[in-house]
Amino acid sequence: MTINAVFVIVALVCSIKQIHCVGCNVGWIQFQNKCYWFSHDSRSWGEAEGLCYVFHSKLAEPLTDAESHFLISHSQVYPSSFWIGISDMIEEDRWIYSSNQNVIQVNGWFPGEPNGHTGENCVALEKSAHGKWIDVDCKRAYKFVCEADVKEIDGIDVIG
Repeated sequence: MTINAVFVIVALVCSIKQIHCVGCNVGWIQFQNKCYWFSHDSRSWGEAEGLCYVFHSKLAEPLTDAESHFLISHSQVYPSSFWIGISDMIEEDRWIYSSNQNVIQVNGWFPGEPNGHTGENCVALEKSAHGKWIDVDCKRAYKFVCEADVKEIDGIDVIG
């Protein structure tokens, strides 16, 4: 049975049984109240941010230690580094979330990072740093992690 078929069955059960269900799109991974998608293609940080927007999401922004740990550990499943939604493009050494410009709330930096290079304004989960954060030139091509809220599927009456 394919993942799409399973999703359809779950949606039908939610509808028939009048229960409230939540979940993520196919291919996305749920952690707590968020859905994450680890890309297969590499892009610059700006392109990655735009692609996440197309998917009605944003580059992943870890707001808690648990979210940061999830992203760091899950990125290790793949043989790649991944962009997340943190940068200091607006003000050097002021690391902010890209969606709201708030200062970051957690610390997932690899020791010695950020290393202060002025040309390294975007944050990646670096494979060689065991998924910890490093600051990198935003023009580099990395894979990326998109984040969206968990979708709600409300049950409806079925007549038949």
